[in-house]
Formats: sequence, C-alpha cells, structure tokens
Amino acid sequence: MQDADPALRFTVGHLARDQAVQFPCLCRVRTLHRRDLVALVGRGERLHLIGLRRELWCARCGEPPMVGWIARQPKTDS
Repeated sequence: MQDADPALRFTVGHLARDQAVQFPCLCRVRTLHRRDLVALVGRGERLHLIGLRRELWCARCGEPPMVGWIARQPKTDS
C-alpha cells in the first residue's frame, strides 16, 4: 500500500548536496548538513520520522527534535 501523502516518502537521499536540516530543541537549534545526516542515519531514512532517531537527540538537554526544517548551506569562498 502506498502512502497517502507523497511527502511522506522523502528521505535524506532526496536532499540536495547544499541542503541541511535544522533541528530545534529546548536549548538550541542544530544544523546538520546532508553529508552529516547520511553518516548518522543513512540515505534511506525518511525525513518525517528522522526526529525519532536517538542519534539526533540533543546531547545537552536530551530532547528529541520533533520538528525540523530544510535550509540551504551558506556559500563559502574556496
């Protein structure tokens, strides 16, 4: 059976190389770039469930990121 909402099928692998996901918790907002997310949870992890992964819970306050948003990485001059 297919998901009713196609947005529920987006995975870490669907993020562009210059995109990151920002995760707020009680003490801060962390930005994890695509390459970091791939290393932590793999390319196949669905974005709408990613906050349930313990690897992404805040080490300071222990809170899981229940919401997040996609952001572009700032351009660097190299």
